[in-house]
Amino acid sequence: MKTRWWLLILVLIHAGSGSAAGQELSVAMLLWRGETAAEAGFKEGLQELGYQTSFEIFDSAQDLSKLGAILRSINSNLEAYDYIYTFGTTVSRRAQVVIGGQIPQIFNIVTDPVAAGIVERLDSPGSSISGGTDKIGLGQQLDEVNRWLTFKKLGLFFNPREKNSLIIRDELHRHGRERGFEVIDFRSPPVDQMLSKHLEALNKNPGIVDAVYLAPDSYLSSEAPLVGAQLRQARIISISQIRSLIEHGVLMGVAGDYYDLGKSVATIVDRHQKGTPLENIPVERFSNFKLLINQATADLLGLSLDTSSSDNVELVE
Repeated sequence: MKTRWWLLILVLIHAGSGSAAGQELSVAMLLWRGETAAEAGFKEGLQELGYQTSFEIFDSAQDLSKLGAILRSINSNLEAYDYIYTFGTTVSRRAQVVIGGQIPQIFNIVTDPVAAGIVERLDSPGSSISGGTDKIGLGQQLDEVNRWLTFKKLGLFFNPREKNSLIIRDELHRHGRERGFEVIDFRSPPVDQMLSKHLEALNKNPGIVDAVYLAPDSYLSSEAPLVGAQLRQARIISISQIRSLIEHGVLMGVAGDYYDLGKSVATIVDRHQKGTPLENIPVERFSNFKLLINQATADLLGLSLDTSSSDNVELVE
């Protein structure tokens, strides 16, 4: 009799921890600026884990009115989805308010989910939410960049309409006071050609700053070709943690991999499907960092950066 009970227990344990092969999921994927490598990694991760997932894509195209309409539509049809996936701070925070935990929310590419009020703690996010953060400590970023470059006046490009950018602004000003450099704000919301006007002003008078830092926000990322070209033209040292900005001409920055983070976030869904409450699944973070250097920009600026002694540097063109 005891042998039968042990066999039954072993079968139940195996069933609870087995493969997800063939299991079907439905995900509402709510985006801010179209699909990125993070979404590609998330989709691939779920597929590799054995899930047959249908995705309904909703792109708010950086339009708050459109975002509101999409959220109202999703909220009226929640029974159609197992999860809502949200990209970025703006989308994730608003989805959290509107959906209110009625279905599990998986966020991704949120720079500081605690400061943004999206989760309570990184190690215990909440009863119906978890996800991935792309946060790279500004201290770490500045330490790495200062191994190669120094500056006294640092221009900051940011979109004041994105909460994570405001968090970064406050943090950078604090670092400036502590480290002895001045931060000059270039507020660049997506209105009145403000970004283009600031870039043109730098082209006319590049000496007003020694370097510029580009906040990790969606608007600046979506304007990567313009930003990279204009900063190259102005011959200004530029720093960012966004790979696409560096690939388009920004000089350097410590960056993580969106695709890899997306795959890590997919494991949250897998663990949840296998019975772990979301509140017990910590927020995923970048697993490794690299200092990305745009070699063409470095050559244009006449900078000779000896990377031979560093194993954690990636040169991009």
